[in-house]
Amino acid sequence: MSTDYNSHYAPDDISKLSADIIHAELVERSLKDKRLHPLLPLLGVNNPNVSDESNVSEDVPATPEQKGTQSVETKPFDFPNDKGETYSLEDWEVHAVTSPKRFKNWVALVDYEPAHILVVRSIRGVKAVVNWARLVGRKVRGAGFRHTWSPLYSSSEDVIVTFIPPDLCAELPYEDPPADWHSELQGVSIVEFVNDLKPGLDHAFAKVMAGTTNNQFRKWCHTTRSWALPFNTVVLAVTFGGTNATICHGAGLRTSTLSDLVLEVCYVDVHGNEQCVRDPVELKAASGCFGMLGIVTSVTIQMERMTVAEMRPMQVPVVLAIPPPKGFPIPSIIQQQIREANITEADIENARLEWIRRCEEDHFHEWFWFPFQKNAWVNTWKRREWKPEDASLPRFPEFGIKEYEGAQTHSAFAASIAGFKWLSPKQQAYSFGLSSLASLPNISADQPSMTTYISEGLHFRGGSQNFPFWGMEWELPIRHIDGRRDYAAIQRAWWDGIAAIYSRPDVPVRAALEMRLTGGSSVVLAPQRGNESTASIEVFTTLTTPPEEWRSFRQLVVDHWTSYSDEDGKFLNARPHWAKHWWDLEVRGKPIQEYVKETAYKESFAEFRDLFTKIVEQRGGTVEDTRKMFNTELIGRLIFD
Repeated sequence: MSTDYNSHYAPDDISKLSADIIHAELVERSLKDKRLHPLLPLLGVNNPNVSDESNVSEDVPATPEQKGTQSVETKPFDFPNDKGETYSLEDWEVHAVTSPKRFKNWVALVDYEPAHILVVRSIRGVKAVVNWARLVGRKVRGAGFRHTWSPLYSSSEDVIVTFIPPDLCAELPYEDPPADWHSELQGVSIVEFVNDLKPGLDHAFAKVMAGTTNNQFRKWCHTTRSWALPFNTVVLAVTFGGTNATICHGAGLRTSTLSDLVLEVCYVDVHGNEQCVRDPVELKAASGCFGMLGIVTSVTIQMERMTVAEMRPMQVPVVLAIPPPKGFPIPSIIQQQIREANITEADIENARLEWIRRCEEDHFHEWFWFPFQKNAWVNTWKRREWKPEDASLPRFPEFGIKEYEGAQTHSAFAASIAGFKWLSPKQQAYSFGLSSLASLPNISADQPSMTTYISEGLHFRGGSQNFPFWGMEWELPIRHIDGRRDYAAIQRAWWDGIAAIYSRPDVPVRAALEMRLTGGSSVVLAPQRGNESTASIEVFTTLTTPPEEWRSFRQLVVDHWTSYSDEDGKFLNARPHWAKHWWDLEVRGKPIQEYVKETAYKESFAEFRDLFTKIVEQRGGTVEDTRKMFNTELIGRLIFD
């Protein structure tokens, strides 16, 4: 595939994306506009003589509202039906949301009015809802914090159930349920065995109720100081039911997906009965099936003894974070930055070797680049065994409250910038990136590492869910050649993303390019399945971006990420993250849903159907009845139709 990204735009348009040009423009504007005054110190302007000529009202996207502006009203649900059926529940167990009645995911890509949004706090309540829905002929789907971009929810006239207070996902910043929130569907407990399986040395089994949030789980790990997951999603405002359903992952070349850690999944089936899947073969389907079996109530996962993260995140010139592969056409603006910083070929080669060392030796791997910033953020770290002197390690980031407060200020301002439509696109992107970098730690060689429990280190960027953005993520296979990873392929994917961003003066990516590295997966529908290693690469942008510009960029970069092949010319099996923004694109001239169905998952879908049928029928159900109750239009069409 051609790497001539700039063919449709004049060089003068591209040159205006230079960090120095945008920086100077923002200094001039920030001096005149009080809304941008918090940006001035980051722009290097101290004690400025400022004026205020701003007269443009702020235009904030129509997504979750700011705290205190939304009122969610509920009342006990009366299970309306014309059959005279009643359900013996206490008032607290199932409530219906009476206002607002519309259901939106956090970025408003999904927006409709279901028949009912039900807040359920007991397993008995889940059973009653399913039995009632079967009686009145409605589908039932679950939703937590609504962080799934893709259309995996129910549809009009169907039912949404949630295990968290609905106001938590209606306002920002997201919070955990209050202390007096009583629910059987939240909580963590250690279990001694699953079937006849007992945990091995330095491992434990934990039953996590499906409504438990990542933040609640993080607090539990810190309180017990005994057990933790070796990896997890970064975002805190998600539930374990949600991350399990969509086969989410963390970071680290020796990690897999959260669904791979599942030893038991329990759910309420189409007949209102609680079922559990524990067979290792069946779990390859049941541990990641988008809620198609039923409403999941808990997962039992394998944990490891608590370890300690030794974190040294740093900011380095973008060309030294993940150096470009040999011969890659580096964007001219970055070439200029290389010259200005006196970065030599030897520097780039040394950086490449250091990057590979990090990949080989570190436990966690993550890189960020904010468009048009000269520096990228590198966050890779090792973990070590827990020692007695670690018993009182604080929660991150209480190692320095002054630094934390400053970081929070910059992070909050970055979230505000996400709604600044009155800035030009390139100024939005640059100011967002500048504020974001200022909120991220930058540990120099003479500073001590940030030492914390692994359960804290995995989540210290957890506030990223507190402003809505559009994101697309792909899982790219990384081949092993003669026992060694093809690191040049990882470099190429990263730099294809950077070059694509620099090719677009309309600036359709205004937030970041991110990459994490993982291993493979044994879960049938995991996009990492069959991979020896995986580059999990994502672009995301603010909601001020025109949707068609965002779509056209996604198509541009996907054309590159799906063009990679092996030494025999066979295309690698690149697959999108199920929960992200992928379903409206093409892959190699074919509609992406056709590509997913006929190419990327053809054998996997057949295997999944067989396992799904076995699971359902062995428990007294039918595939037809189960799909009628829990099917989604998208997944049903891809897998079953």
